[in-house]
Amino acid sequence: MPSIILNKLFKNLRVISTALSFLIFMIWGFLLGVTLFPILKLLVFNKTRRRRVFINHMRLTWRIFIKIMELLRAFKKIEVLGLENFEQNRASLVIANHITLVDIVAIGSRLENFNCVVKRSLWNQPFLGSVVKACDFIPNSGSEAFITQCERGFNDERPLVVFPEGTRKLPDDSIEFQRGVSQIAARIDVPIVPVIVECYPVTLSKGLPWYKVPDRAPHLKLTFQKPLDLPEDIRSMTPMPKKVRAINRFLEDYYKAALK
Repeated sequence: MPSIILNKLFKNLRVISTALSFLIFMIWGFLLGVTLFPILKLLVFNKTRRRRVFINHMRLTWRIFIKIMELLRAFKKIEVLGLENFEQNRASLVIANHITLVDIVAIGSRLENFNCVVKRSLWNQPFLGSVVKACDFIPNSGSEAFITQCERGFNDERPLVVFPEGTRKLPDDSIEFQRGVSQIAARIDVPIVPVIVECYPVTLSKGLPWYKVPDRAPHLKLTFQKPLDLPEDIRSMTPMPKKVRAINRFLEDYYKAALK
């Protein structure tokens, strides 16, 4: 009986710590957008340099946020491995399966000058809208302008982070990628760097309310793999829609094998 009571107590404490962690994250993000970025606009006239300064500061705050989540036991551990497998300061397409709300924070906290494809709806959010605009992230519009924006980011040697599934998925869900990432890979020749995301036990995933915490503190692990080599028959494939479908199947098959 005492152990049951203790387990319930610790679980309730993790609910509180999760709520507190995200409250800190939202307030901190809002303050970054409404204070730091306007100050940088006044002091740093070069747009590229201003964005770099903002992202560097944001990365630092995200690392602090991760430490806070670990300290409060919302997560037992959040670790990012394999960064030595690719060059950060060059154009690359970084793709990852998507399990928790914290995936992008963990990845972004460790990447320099990174770019990211985000939902268009984030532009109007009071807390995160100012941040994604300050970072010059790319809204997922699905138009030809989307490819142009991706290409412009690659020209600035920014690694682009994309979640091909488009939304969070439970680990047992089938791997199904939207074709946006394959459209990018088919039209722009940059290294494709896969990230394998694992979370045990699962938390903050789709269909799981934030207050439905697991019985023990979860461990989130994100592992950067070596860049993928697309087979030559896919690289030379025409027409473009056929090539996009082939790349999509190739990437899905890679993740199906990696996540077995």
